[in-house]
Amino acid sequence: MALAAALAWGCQGDDAAFRTLVPDRVGTAELPFDTRGLIALLADETTACVSEDYEYRVHCFDRGGEVVGVFGGEGEGPGEFDMTNVLVGGHDGTVGVLDFGLNRFSVFEPSGALVTEMLLPGAAAADFIPVWRFGESVAGVAITTFDFALFETGAGSGGFMSMFEIDIASGTVVRQEELPPVDAEIECEKVHYGFPGPGGGWVFTACGGHVVFVSPGGETTVVRAPTYTDELPSERDIAAWTESRRARGRAGVGGEALEQFRNTPKEYHLSWSEKFDDQGRFWIATERDRDEFSWLDVYVPREGTFFASVRVHDRVLGFDVAGSTLAVLVERTPTPDDPEGIPARAVDWYDIGGWR
Repeated sequence: MALAAALAWGCQGDDAAFRTLVPDRVGTAELPFDTRGLIALLADETTACVSEDYEYRVHCFDRGGEVVGVFGGEGEGPGEFDMTNVLVGGHDGTVGVLDFGLNRFSVFEPSGALVTEMLLPGAAAADFIPVWRFGESVAGVAITTFDFALFETGAGSGGFMSMFEIDIASGTVVRQEELPPVDAEIECEKVHYGFPGPGGGWVFTACGGHVVFVSPGGETTVVRAPTYTDELPSERDIAAWTESRRARGRAGVGGEALEQFRNTPKEYHLSWSEKFDDQGRFWIATERDRDEFSWLDVYVPREGTFFASVRVHDRVLGFDVAGSTLAVLVERTPTPDDPEGIPARAVDWYDIGGWR
């Protein structure tokens, strides 16, 4: 099989061997140039939905590149958005859209038909991030205090961040769980941001390529990604950073701020890019390379082990996993044909069936 032929072994980071998997690309869809880094792969594994920035709309495509549905628009009415912050797939093939501006979670058919809408309860309203697929309820994490003193103490400090499970029909919290204490010594920073696993326990991402697993019984395991190096930003990374600061109206796109960014090693993972797959494995989109190829690292939380590094084409902006399929939202390598120098964006589907 092509997948077996694509298995390779290498050494990097702390001179530890790691497995590289190169799955077959089985579909692609070209996207609007203003597509954001949000993606939900739906339960059918052939449909992916993305968010368009300027028009406040969601586009859903199949892996043959055909449009399945386009919906939304700017506004506060049913099916409209103030901002699309998170997309998440449902177990029944629907797609959920989280809107922080309206404090609302909306569920749609991929064709665009509105199924239901729910206002987030107050305790979970601040930056609620779903952590796995939703059914009758949606589970996620939210920062529950902005007390800097609590932030300084790290995870398990009594309310910095919590897990919420919310019943979609009623909009009520049916379960709440605070971050557990993390018994981990990581020199570069304290451990803060955690993700509850669908089978129990938590996974935390930290600086320097560290991933921390806390079992349901409270045991802590620290793994340093064998793929991590102190890689400095590329010219493409620098251009993206500069454009991002300009778009947000930030001063200091040159001078000391630029030099500091240029000479600071990249983070291990893209922010809020973590996903659990249907087997409970934990995926992280990394900052490694992101030019001709990108890399997603996969872990087995119940064992506290590194599973493999997955290589995909082009510059990863976001991804999702369902069943035996990986969908990756990418920015293509720039070409002279790109309008106004804006690289094309696309979703690529990959077959990941049969991995053990």
